[in-house]
Amino acid sequence: MSRATIVTGAPGSGKTTFSKLLARNDPRGIHFVSDVFYEFPAHPIDPTKPESREQNTAIMRAVGRASGAFVESGFPVVLDGIFGPWFLPELRAALPDGVATEYVVLRAPLALSLERVRDRGGPGASAKVEHMHRAFADLGDFAGHALDSGEARADELLECFLEGRAQGRFDLS
Repeated sequence: MSRATIVTGAPGSGKTTFSKLLARNDPRGIHFVSDVFYEFPAHPIDPTKPESREQNTAIMRAVGRASGAFVESGFPVVLDGIFGPWFLPELRAALPDGVATEYVVLRAPLALSLERVRDRGGPGASAKVEHMHRAFADLGDFAGHALDSGEARADELLECFLEGRAQGRFDLS
C-alpha cells in the first residue's frame, strides 16, 4: 500500500500547483482533485455555509474512499483540496486502514490569495477566500504542518516539503 498526502489551504494558497508538482515527483503519483466532488450535487449548498455540513461530510467520505482505491493499488495519492482540520477525522476514516497519511497546509498572505483567485475566476470569490483564510488561521495541533507558499516558487516549496517529509513533519500515521 502507498501513501496519501493531503494538501490543503485557503483558495489561492497554491494547492493545485504544488499538488501537481508533488504527484509528478513520483512515477506512479496521482493528483486527486477533490473540487470536482463539489460539482456532483444537483443542488449544491455553498460549502462555507453551516447548512452544508452534511453535504461536505459526504463529500469528504467519497474523496477518501475514491482516493483510497488508488492507494490500495500502490499509487501514491496527493489529495488536493480544502481539508480543514475539522474534516480530517471523516476523511481519514474513509481512507484504507493503515495507510500512511501526511497533512500539509499551504499558507499565503490574504492579499496574494485574493489576487490569485481574482486572476483565475474574477472578484466574485473574494468572500469565500477571506472566509477560508480565517478558517485556516489557527491550526492548533496542526500548526507544524503549515508551509508558507506566499513568495516561494513551486520547486522551492516542493524541496521544503520533501525535507519536512524526511523528518516526519507532516505525518499523521
